[in-house]
Amino acid sequence: MTYKLLILFTFSAINLYATNAAAADPTLVSLPEGQIRGHTLTSPNGNVYYAFQEIPYAAPPVGNLRFQAPAELERWQGVLNATKNTKVCYQGSSFKKVKGLEESEDCLYLNVYTPLEPGNREEIPLAVLVWIHGGSYRNGGGAIQLYNPELFIDHNVVVVTLNYRLGALGFLTTEDGVIPGNIGLKDQHAALKWIEKNIGLFGGDPLKITISGQSAGGSSAGLHIISPKNKALFRAAIIQSGATLSQRLRQDDARFYAFELGKSLDPNFTSDDSQDLLKLLQNASASEINRNKVTPVVGKERSIVDADGLIWLPVIESVQLEDAFLTGNFHDNIRRGQINQVPIVIGFNSEEETFFWKSDASIPEKRAKYLDGDLSNLIKHKFNMTKENKLTAGRRLREIYTNGTFQDDLGAVVKYFSDESYTTPIIRHAKLQSNYTDVFLYQFSYKGKLGGQIDVEVAGVRGVGHSENTPYLWGQRSEEPNDPEDETTRHRLLTLFSNFVKYLNPTPDKDKLLNNVTWENVAPNKLVYLNINNTLEMQENPKEYLDWERIIDVYAIPPLMNY
Repeated sequence: MTYKLLILFTFSAINLYATNAAAADPTLVSLPEGQIRGHTLTSPNGNVYYAFQEIPYAAPPVGNLRFQAPAELERWQGVLNATKNTKVCYQGSSFKKVKGLEESEDCLYLNVYTPLEPGNREEIPLAVLVWIHGGSYRNGGGAIQLYNPELFIDHNVVVVTLNYRLGALGFLTTEDGVIPGNIGLKDQHAALKWIEKNIGLFGGDPLKITISGQSAGGSSAGLHIISPKNKALFRAAIIQSGATLSQRLRQDDARFYAFELGKSLDPNFTSDDSQDLLKLLQNASASEINRNKVTPVVGKERSIVDADGLIWLPVIESVQLEDAFLTGNFHDNIRRGQINQVPIVIGFNSEEETFFWKSDASIPEKRAKYLDGDLSNLIKHKFNMTKENKLTAGRRLREIYTNGTFQDDLGAVVKYFSDESYTTPIIRHAKLQSNYTDVFLYQFSYKGKLGGQIDVEVAGVRGVGHSENTPYLWGQRSEEPNDPEDETTRHRLLTLFSNFVKYLNPTPDKDKLLNNVTWENVAPNKLVYLNINNTLEMQENPKEYLDWERIIDVYAIPPLMNY
């Protein structure tokens, strides 16, 4: 039986779960594990849609299931209330409390929003957008308070948002299978399997699932493209400011930091046995684990800056491990086409780093001194180069941004870090994957009030900072009218992305709203991109990517692990 026939058979079979009661009451849906009751909401355009919130997709990861891959749900009795969001996974220290949401280990839930009446088999199923939230793998959630789907609903797609384990609880690993790697990504994978199996009950088409995310969520979408475990679970991806090939978003010293956490919880813990560590961690409180004091160690940091960066991150797992989700070199996986070959939309904001530096005016000066003091720091341990070549490559990289020093041109250091952290690895991903699939590359350059950073300027650099595009897609309705140009940009983004979800092409037809633009595909030898500003224009060779490539590809010794 072919995959499509199997899916169609499964799609027909799961519809049998829809009881007569559910047909009479579309807010009541019968899942294989039990019944849930949702409710109706109204979109900005006055369209009624059906919301099913906080649906469990895996067993609560508590007790012996803590620090283990997600386990299957057991059946429940009665009808689960699916009319509100109350839980997010444990958060990092930068998380701002949101009314109605509490941190919990019991957090593996997703939300389904559909314009179609569940149980109505006469309607044609809709394409599905799955949203994976960002937050540096340590913050965020899929709750409606954080990501309201109503703007996409008016574009006639089914929307699914989800929670996944974060921080140490989601990404600590002993790298030997005792505490598996990539637990948070495996949560996402479990959610994708749930969606493929059940989305037909909500009017979604299991053959038309697009995964999407921003920042760590975008990087996650890129990693799902790489993982062979996801074969045929989705047909496309939208990667927003997600640098899958960035060194900063992969941990190479995971076992070291896992045991450092053990020592921070118990100063008398000296064992190097993974089972001992697991026992310690499963007996500690979740809040103790989450609020750990482990910090980056010089020489084991993921940033090019000493003792800087994130710790609890995705890892490359050993092929010897049975449940390995990500194996091999991410860069080479994409270069060789050893990926789920699905079309993608991928892009970045015009000056990503301004978001992170906006609250501390001293950062550019500190970073400038650090880089000028040793030009090999522009490379650090990101690429395999000789000591001499690191200095040469570092000098040449600085020359891309300034004719003098970074200390004499602080704006240049802002631009350098925007490219180093986001632009360059994102474009590299687009270029490599364009050998195998359709790739639509964009730069979001529109600086509007809805982005929340309209007045932000760092060392004389404005541009669009990290996450400024997100409120255009998921923003809540305001009592005050939005700026007309903001609203135009919002409708353009929603149209482009929903078109891609539905047709695998963001501009399938000429559209006056979209300036009648045709969004062209990237080719390995032609880096075209859509510049999304007050207007929409196709342009070539974004940012400083080609200059980076001419330097890195000369001095870096293959195989490249990141870019």
